[in-house]
Amino acid sequence: MLRIAIVEDEDVAAAQLEACLEKYCSQYQLEYSGERFSDGEAFLQNYVPRYDIVFMDIKMPGADGVEVAERLRKKDHVTVLIFVTNMVQYAVKGYELNALDFIVKPVRYASFEMKMKRAVLAVEVKRGKEVILNVGGTTYAFASSSIYYVEVMDHELTYHTDRGEFTVRGKLGTVAQTMPEDIFFRCSASYLINLQYVTQIAGETVRVAGKELRVSRSKRKALLAAMAAFIGKGV
Repeated sequence: MLRIAIVEDEDVAAAQLEACLEKYCSQYQLEYSGERFSDGEAFLQNYVPRYDIVFMDIKMPGADGVEVAERLRKKDHVTVLIFVTNMVQYAVKGYELNALDFIVKPVRYASFEMKMKRAVLAVEVKRGKEVILNVGGTTYAFASSSIYYVEVMDHELTYHTDRGEFTVRGKLGTVAQTMPEDIFFRCSASYLINLQYVTQIAGETVRVAGKELRVSRSKRKALLAAMAAFIGKGV
């Protein structure tokens, strides 16, 4: 299931995108849920990371798409961002904001299909491996990308995820060995964090999905390097 947001103030342009999206998902047998926002403020209000792909118009009343994207990236490094515009000169700025690509208006299906293939591939990479947990006799399966961080206390592991918290017995070192090493980083003896949800590193703390977590002094330099490498990949 792809979770997609369209941020577009023009009804005609939004309808073109929605038609292309419907055709693509039908052609490639994909399920999706879509949500349309007519301006950037409505999109950012009470925002939490939940979309796989965001199509962002550049020219909108109020805050333009570039400003909205800058504010989005302070909250969410993960979602795949594609600008939709007839202002090609903004493409360079879009790449600075880690946008995957841009689509020129009016939207044509041939171009949309090519960009969408790249976007879906990027989403698959970000979702990562499947994680299976048995909690109180109930088995849960979810993608590693949905894990914000894993915390250990008294031999109990708590997985903080977009579906809530799940606690099991285990060792954090063992979990670290099974997670994608270019996405997960052990920032202290207590925390294994998902770099996709890091929004700030300051002093001996790191902000992950809105939570301030401690970084070991000996790990700070390595964390900065891991974060730079992750951002540099741009996937």
